[in-house]
Amino acid sequence: MARCAVTLDALGLHLTKNGYGGAQLVRVGNFYHLPINSNGKPANLIIDTGAPATLIFRPSVKALGLDELKTNAQVTGVFGQSREFYGTAMIKSLAAGNCIFTNVPVAIIPPLSAGRRYADPSGVFGLRELNKFGAVLDLFHRLIYFRPPHPSFDAAQTARLIRTTTGWKPTAPGAEVSQMMRSMLTEQGWTAVPFSIVRRHLRVPATINGVSCYLMVDTGSYLTILDADFAQRARIGGVPTHISAEGIGKFSRDITLAVFPSLRVGSYEIKKGSATVGVLDSEAIGRGTDSEVAGLLGIEHLTVNSAIFDFVSRTMYLHPPQR
Repeated sequence: MARCAVTLDALGLHLTKNGYGGAQLVRVGNFYHLPINSNGKPANLIIDTGAPATLIFRPSVKALGLDELKTNAQVTGVFGQSREFYGTAMIKSLAAGNCIFTNVPVAIIPPLSAGRRYADPSGVFGLRELNKFGAVLDLFHRLIYFRPPHPSFDAAQTARLIRTTTGWKPTAPGAEVSQMMRSMLTEQGWTAVPFSIVRRHLRVPATINGVSCYLMVDTGSYLTILDADFAQRARIGGVPTHISAEGIGKFSRDITLAVFPSLRVGSYEIKKGSATVGVLDSEAIGRGTDSEVAGLLGIEHLTVNSAIFDFVSRTMYLHPPQR
């Protein structure tokens, strides 16, 4: 995939001034690809906040110069467990844009059967690395930034004061980058939605059809999908479709399409909400536990609402669609 120089907006200038590196993303269909070099071999990975870790598809292992170690752990996804098994490998040097990461562990999984829909990527860049490398994921401008490995401030520096809407508050050294980012984006019309990472998944509070819940945020999900049990509790109907949804390792074929008056994510409202409805794996969604999610918030809503993620402050920003 071709890469070219981009003109940074105010957010990009702010981050690079504070030592962040970055890379341009390439949008292919619904998905955002990160061009990388793995041990000097070119590849591209889908940015996937729904994957707990970075994954490499088995047909790409040899091309990327990796050595797979087999395991007896079965591949699992949102639709359940498959008969395939995970492998593991280590990318000794992973380059993305002007950033280089060393000794990045990856899991090896079978390829997606609908690989062409995803433009045949080599794998996915998952949540563990996005969180570990302090990423700022800007879908609106198709850019990703990574926090510098060594903070640009003196470790002995005292906390600073940051001006907020409720007055001056102390903040830890380095956190002012996220604080300034929040100020810049909210002034430009973005709404801040806090997220948490629970059971190795990114989740946000939501209200669907008046029912409070949590959603897993998944940039690797082609469409938003709700668990059938939750949809029934929330009185959300659906129209049968011929859609066959594919997750890592397994399919779900009985998918319906639902439209409802409102989908609220945090304090942000997505009007005329829509989602697919299907049977999700009980373990994957934490059914019956304090960490249960009602479904996946997919890339279609995240793209239309110009999502920006700050993994340092664990905040997602959403903006109404441009007219």
